Amino acid sequence: MIPLVDVHCHLLAGLDDGPATRQAALEMCRMAYAEGVRWIAATAHQNDHYPDNSPERIRSASRMLADDLRREGLALTVVPSAEIVVRTDICEAWQRRELLSVTDRDRYLLVELPHGLFVEIGFLVRQLRHVGVQVILAHPERHETLLHTPGLIEDLIAEGCLVQASSDSITRPRSKADQRALKHWARRGIIHLLGSDGHNATTRPPRMAAAYEQLATWAGMAYADRVCSSHSLAVLQGVPVRVKPPANNRSWFAWWQTAWSRR
Repeated sequence: MIPLVDVHCHLLAGLDDGPATRQAALEMCRMAYAEGVRWIAATAHQNDHYPDNSPERIRSASRMLADDLRREGLALTVVPSAEIVVRTDICEAWQRRELLSVTDRDRYLLVELPHGLFVEIGFLVRQLRHVGVQVILAHPERHETLLHTPGLIEDLIAEGCLVQASSDSITRPRSKADQRALKHWARRGIIHLLGSDGHNATTRPPRMAAAYEQLATWAGMAYADRVCSSHSLAVLQGVPVRVKPPANNRSWFAWWQTAWSRR
């Protein structure tokens, strides 16, 4: 298995609902390393629940974690990142320098929809692209509307959005219908990036390896390598990720798969 890259993992001690202590964060890092992960975007929430999470606070916590890893002798690279809840003034907040991009390179912004609520974000994706920032949509598969309504996720990809699925959605889907839909997404190339969305070492651990193997089973090893390594490393390095439009979904068999996944 190639070295894995986790583009979404809450590792910064005391900043959000991730690890409470630096030792807990190190335990998660050891677990990720044992999974084959070699690069992680150390992510913190930026939303109304955590108003103190400024870009500089996240940068400082990421530097502290990197220092702890060096002292531990663990060859795991961590970079600062934020998970930003959708807000109508997200473009203005970005221009005011209130939001932290993935790896602080001003190229990609990791954005999540409000919990349990689907909202149209195409116009926000366009606004951010206009100022040179590409949106990565975090775990859209958790929203049934996006996962099971044909055309919605395709429209966002056409606007320039990258899709980041969570590893536990791949390995522990909520239902058989979700599993079929995610398999269909993988085979059509809709999933571009994978993140563990790890928060702790017990109930939400930073597991990646099993999801890599599942994606390889569904859509081939070359696809799994792109999603779990090469695309993700490009994002962390702030370089363009070239993705193809989703494969055609207009055959009768694809229509049947979509209809069946919604049963």
